[in-house]
Amino acid sequence: MFDASIRDGAWWPRWAMHHIQGYGYPTFIIQAPLGFYVAEIFVLLGAGYTLAAKWAWATGFLVAGWGMYQLVVHWLTPEPSVLAEPVREKMLRIDSARLAGVVAGLVYVFIPYHLVDIYVRAALNDSLLLAWFPWVFLTFDRLIVQGLLAGWQHRLALAMLCLAGALLTHTFALVSFAPLLVTFVLFRLALSWGQPARQLLGRVGLAGAAGIGALLLFACFLLPLLVEGQYLKQQVYTTNTYDFRNNFVYLGQFFSPFWGYGYSDDPKGANDGMGFQVGVIALLLGSAAIYGLNKKPYRRAVMLYLIGATVALLWLMTPGAQPLWEVATPLAVIQFPWRLLSLSAFTLSALAGLAVWNLLPTLLNKAEGGGGLLMIGLLIMFASTSYINAQLQPIEPWREDGRAIFRFEREHPDMIAPTQWVKQPFTESPMSKDYAADTYREDYGEHGLLERLSILKGAGKVLSNYSRGSSGGGVVQLQQPAVVRINEFYFPGWQVRIDGVLTPYRVSDPYGLIEVDVPAGEHHIDARMNSTPVRQVGAAISLATLLVVMGLLAWPMRHRLAGVRMAGV
Repeated sequence: MFDASIRDGAWWPRWAMHHIQGYGYPTFIIQAPLGFYVAEIFVLLGAGYTLAAKWAWATGFLVAGWGMYQLVVHWLTPEPSVLAEPVREKMLRIDSARLAGVVAGLVYVFIPYHLVDIYVRAALNDSLLLAWFPWVFLTFDRLIVQGLLAGWQHRLALAMLCLAGALLTHTFALVSFAPLLVTFVLFRLALSWGQPARQLLGRVGLAGAAGIGALLLFACFLLPLLVEGQYLKQQVYTTNTYDFRNNFVYLGQFFSPFWGYGYSDDPKGANDGMGFQVGVIALLLGSAAIYGLNKKPYRRAVMLYLIGATVALLWLMTPGAQPLWEVATPLAVIQFPWRLLSLSAFTLSALAGLAVWNLLPTLLNKAEGGGGLLMIGLLIMFASTSYINAQLQPIEPWREDGRAIFRFEREHPDMIAPTQWVKQPFTESPMSKDYAADTYREDYGEHGLLERLSILKGAGKVLSNYSRGSSGGGVVQLQQPAVVRINEFYFPGWQVRIDGVLTPYRVSDPYGLIEVDVPAGEHHIDARMNSTPVRQVGAAISLATLLVVMGLLAWPMRHRLAGVRMAGV
């Protein structure tokens, strides 16, 4: 549906045409778009939808592993005081940090929940979100550590971009990952306590500016979500299937080897159809971090933070944390407490890399010691082979078009959230029979088989219908003036044209659909989802902030070039 809107000229899609029996839904008001854009690149390159999703997942895996490697290497890079040591010892330290980074990256890629997101949940944006976590921590850590030293503009811009990227990948990041990042920023600033006031205030200011800048970049999505999201009956998304009370993880499930392809469907016990294991290799390596708590103060502090964050995240997923969930009502939008496994996977993987580095001190004076880390890496991969041995099936055509959404919603009616203009529940629409017909066909989101127009009052007939990603309509022939219903849910942004002329319309009861008065004769009716003032304001804020970010990225470069010219080079 995202691709269909792109092809329909909506470069920032808001409407999903097939939801609610074909009445459509502003899915992309509440679903952050960046992951869809990544997959769309592969669709436009010629991949089918399923293959595009696979390539997007592969991209996410590579970026996640690379980011974790960079983060661990950053934390293990020798301090300036070590750089004066003999070259051989210094290089061995750097090599050991790189090998530890490789192990951490492999743990992160092959940790069970990362694989659950793909092979069990098929959650595109959830899995791509994991790719951002290490990059956000890395950019914020560099920003705080180096403070106002030369190049702060570049570091500030990167921190803003990475955090905004995470927020634009999944709305979940705003209420889960963002608080974790705040704890890390506070921890990192606490380590700087005792520095001169100017330096400390500079670091605080940079961290705050990065957070605010990321939110401003996120405004193009956040403002419509806050303003227009209230027009959706979102209580559906926090009750029944999505009620956090039914989705806690019991302690034994963190260690159970169970791997299933079902749902989190046991609200009162531990017999869910999917697994929530932490991962035995990650857990063993992470636990071994205790051995390294006698190391240098900075690394000890980082390991203590990661240990504390991991334990806190695991506790938050258990029934023992329910009172906190009840009090902190915004947490309800997370829906599934076990979603926090994505965060614990991140903290535990980073901790595993630091622990391995501490467990192999021989790497500091024996180059061949790297073989031990490589063996651990192979063990990590082989330990997860049973989880990635999914029995893939041929792709049936209906799974890549609107019939997939139609069938899913018929099977799971409790997962449907209509707009506030829908006053009466329903189970069928004029288009239900079209989705169920053997003649259904869809060409990249465009077809004329759905009954998009209905004549309610007056004599006449519908000559043709069309449905596209962000528009719909057709041609009617009327013997007298009539009321024509456009079978689309009303939502802010719809514009209706009759024979190319913008025409007023109204919202019909009880289903909240669009109705328009049409004069006698043959007329072409078009309804299109366009922008709204709040979307325009959000886009303007994000664009203005992006220009500032581009200026920050370019400023150091101009500064260096100016220095070169002054030197006469």
